[in-house]
Amino acid sequence: MKKKLFSLLIAGVLTAVSLTGCTNTVSVADQDRTSGSNESVTGDTVNNEAGTATDETSEKTLLRLAVMTGGLDQYIDEVGEWQGIFDKHGLDVEITEYVYGIATIDAIVNGTADIGNMADYATVNRLGNTYGVTDLKIFSDLGAPVGDKVGGLYVAPEYADDLSSLDGSKGFMTTTGTVVDYYIARSIEYLGFDYDKQNIIAIDSVQTGLAVASAGDASAYFVSGASAARFDEIGWVKVASADEIGISTTAYLLSTEGFITDNTDALAQYLLAVDETIDFINNNLDETAEYLGEKLDLVPEDFKANWKNRVFVHGLNADSAEHLQEIEKWAYEAGRFETDYKVTEFYDVRPATVAFPDAITVKLD
Repeated sequence: MKKKLFSLLIAGVLTAVSLTGCTNTVSVADQDRTSGSNESVTGDTVNNEAGTATDETSEKTLLRLAVMTGGLDQYIDEVGEWQGIFDKHGLDVEITEYVYGIATIDAIVNGTADIGNMADYATVNRLGNTYGVTDLKIFSDLGAPVGDKVGGLYVAPEYADDLSSLDGSKGFMTTTGTVVDYYIARSIEYLGFDYDKQNIIAIDSVQTGLAVASAGDASAYFVSGASAARFDEIGWVKVASADEIGISTTAYLLSTEGFITDNTDALAQYLLAVDETIDFINNNLDETAEYLGEKLDLVPEDFKANWKNRVFVHGLNADSAEHLQEIEKWAYEAGRFETDYKVTEFYDVRPATVAFPDAITVKLD
C-alpha cells in the first residue's frame, strides 16, 4: 500500500487549536486554571433546576470543554453558553475547538481539557492504542444507539461511471486515526478491493481534502455534512451512501476516571444542560442557525440540514455499547491495535446515573 501525505496545517495539528474550517476559534482554556475547580463567578441572578434563584456570588464548577471544529458538539456547547443554560446548572464553561474529535481526547489526556467527544471508530482506536496507559472513560452516549447513517463516498468525475477503475487509482483520502479512516476502509471493502493495494492519501482536514481533490491529485473521499456541497461544486460525484456501504456512526462523551470521581455531580449537570440545550435548538432552529451563522461564520442552512439528520440520546445504552463493540472487533481484526478488549471496560456510569437513571441499559461485567 502506497501512502502519501498532504498537509496545509501547522505541525502538531491534532493537538493544537484549529484555525481552519467553517468556524472561528472561540475562547481558549487558560491552562493555568485547575481542572474542575470551583470558583466564584459574577453574573446576573438566574434560576437553577429546582427554580431556586442563585446570586452572582454562587460557586460554579469550571468545565473545560474540547469540541470539534464544525461538529455538532461545538454547536451544542456554544448555544448552551449563549442561552445561559450551563450557568443555570452551576457550570462555568470554557470552550476550545480542535480540528478532529480525536484531538479533543488528546487534550483530555494532556490535561488541557476535561470533556471531549469522539465518534465510534476513533473511540475504539484510541482506547485500543493506549490500552492500559490512560484512564479515559466513556460517561455518556451522545448519538443515537443505532447510529446515524450520514454522508457517502464521493469520487472524482472520471471514475463515476466505472467504479472498478478506482482499484489502484490516484488515491483514497483519509485522516488516519479518525472516523474517516474507518469510513474509507469500509468503502474499499464495499467496492470489493484489497485495501493493502490501494493508494492511501493522508490529509489533515476536510479543507486539505478539498484542495487535493480540486488539484486532481486524488480519486475518492468519504464526505458528510456541509462539506458535501463543496465537493459537488468541484464536480465530484456521490456513488454510495453510508447506508449502502453499511456505515452507521454514533458519538460518545469522554473524560478521565479521576476527573469523574472528583466531579460526578458537575458532569451530571453538564449532561442535563446539554439535554436542555438540544431541546432549545429543536424548538428554536431558525433562531439558533442565525446566531451560529453570525458567531461561527457558518451557513445557517447547512447547520439546519446537518442538525435535522442527527439524533441525540443521553445515558449509556446497551445498543450503543454493542455498536461500539462491533467496531472494536472490526478494528482489532483489521490490525489497528494489538489488544482485543471489551468496550465496557471503559464505561463509567456515575454521571449518567445521576442525570438519567432510567437511561442506563448497558450491562457492565
